[in-house]
Amino acid sequence: MQPTKDAEKVKRMFGQGLTTLTDTSTGYKYGMTACCPKDGNFSSIAQLEKSGESIRRIVFKCPQCSGLFEAKQEEIYVW
Repeated sequence: MQPTKDAEKVKRMFGQGLTTLTDTSTGYKYGMTACCPKDGNFSSIAQLEKSGESIRRIVFKCPQCSGLFEAKQEEIYVW
């Protein structure tokens, strides 16, 4: 599956404090990724900061350049 923008799923993950979300009808488990601002590669979560139960901040690490970057909710993809 290719990463796609799905603001509703990302919002639910942030609100529930989860980095994955399981679709109850299909069993598919969605994760989060973001594009590196330097080279555009999809990146994995490197750091997570919570505020109570909710996610406050996510830092991603690019597999190509090894750079760390923060992504806002609207910049995050699900896959």
